[in-house]
Amino acid sequence: MQSKLNRELKAYCADLGAAREILRAHGAGFVEVKEQVDYYYNLPDGDDSQGTRRLKLRVEKGTGTLIYYRERQDGGARTSQVRMSPADDPGINDVLQTALGARAIVRKQRELWRKDNVIFNLDTVEGVGQILEVEVQDEEGCDIDAQVDEYRSLLGQHLNGYITGSNEDLVAAITPPP
Repeated sequence: MQSKLNRELKAYCADLGAAREILRAHGAGFVEVKEQVDYYYNLPDGDDSQGTRRLKLRVEKGTGTLIYYRERQDGGARTSQVRMSPADDPGINDVLQTALGARAIVRKQRELWRKDNVIFNLDTVEGVGQILEVEVQDEEGCDIDAQVDEYRSLLGQHLNGYITGSNEDLVAAITPPP
């Protein structure tokens, strides 16, 4: 099982083309475009003192990944402690929906860019719109807070409202549970 710590900046972005140009000029490289479906599940009551707990199954290219994370807002960015595991059995979603119930289903097209320890997601989320996410992965010798601030300054003129929480919250707010 893979575990990692991220600091994230997430905001609506009306002009992904301008954001692409800034990323390219700043040395980020285009990786790929992919279609993703995230199934978010209800979790039983638990200790949320260390952040909101979330469980989702991400399906892309016919492959599933089960992702559990805790997230909290700190200083204008989101901190997430993430654990992931492959989940390729096509019946896993049915089992999880039966056991826990689904809270939201998020469908999106994700354009992925990367520079060093930073992943840039240019997302078009069904029913929500265009979102730019800067995901700074904690690595030794990196000041992840300074990196978040750097990209907030670099991309800020193209961001139209910062988002707290996840795409689950955005989709759940506009659609009834599945």
